[in-house]
Amino acid sequence: MTAPASRVRPPEADVSSLLYLGSRPALALVILFIAANAIFTFATIDVLIQPWQSYLAMVLVSGAGVLLARAHPDPFPRADTYAVLAVVVVSTALVATNLSDVDDLGRATWHLGSNTWLLFFLALRRRASMAWVGMALMAAITIAWADLSGRGLLAGVLMLNTHLGILLVGTLFALALRRTGRRIGSLERRSLAAAADQAEASAAEEIRRTRSAELAKLAVPLLDRIAAGAPFSADERARFRLAEARLRDGVRGRALMLPEVAQAASGARSRGVAVTILDDRGTLPAEGDATERLIAACVGALENAASGTVTIRLVPAGRSTALTIVATEGDEVRRTTLAPDGHEVTVSD
Repeated sequence: MTAPASRVRPPEADVSSLLYLGSRPALALVILFIAANAIFTFATIDVLIQPWQSYLAMVLVSGAGVLLARAHPDPFPRADTYAVLAVVVVSTALVATNLSDVDDLGRATWHLGSNTWLLFFLALRRRASMAWVGMALMAAITIAWADLSGRGLLAGVLMLNTHLGILLVGTLFALALRRTGRRIGSLERRSLAAAADQAEASAAEEIRRTRSAELAKLAVPLLDRIAAGAPFSADERARFRLAEARLRDGVRGRALMLPEVAQAASGARSRGVAVTILDDRGTLPAEGDATERLIAACVGALENAASGTVTIRLVPAGRSTALTIVATEGDEVRRTTLAPDGHEVTVSD
């Protein structure tokens, strides 16, 4: 059975939805990221010792960017997170050990900025702690390289200060996005609840109007006839009895009073059958096929009855049975029990 709309909880909005990851604009940014990596790598080939190392780093970093831009419910998958961290470590080692001993490296250290953006998006995708682990590893390799290359520890730290700030902003931005996501989810839940309440109220009002119209159509002509005060014929008295029984069914057997059941009950009563319809459940099963089977069983029992009595009862919810039908004709008694799915579970004579 489907949960009511008012109980449906929309998922908390994540980066994939808020930033439209997987969309064409997101794809364009990924292409721009890859192009920038390639441009910086090839433009600084003159300060590289082994160009293939930077080429490999460029491919790894670009691949990690594609992975991070993939639309996926957050938090980002743990295995993919480890893969991004591995790319950060390996690419940093590949580029750092491949730089020549020149004073101005220019864009040859492109990997620091690119890896920082990888970690930035990792933080956005609810892996902030792992992003800072990646930053710590990248910093350790960079500072160690700066010290071993004679540039000094301070030079290594200064190469990272901007990137540390970017990741800090990313972490704070991730927290803000999560709060925004929770607010969006709350608004969606309230909107769904309001829509469900409105739909329920409209449906109840429509049912009341329908019931009122049915009552007026059935009872008003008979009441007018009674108000006239003339003697009643046998046919009129029979009509009064049938109308009374149908009105009683509408009160005591409300959920079962569908047009086909009401018509079959009227037909059975016109043949002299005593019909009792009881609704102790309040609603029919929500599953359409089950409802059709229950109604078909009711109609069949009423149409097959030539005399005697037929008692139809919709059983309270929560039980293993949903409907019982007891038909008596002379000494013969037939009891039919149906499960909530509408299938017959026991038949006894």
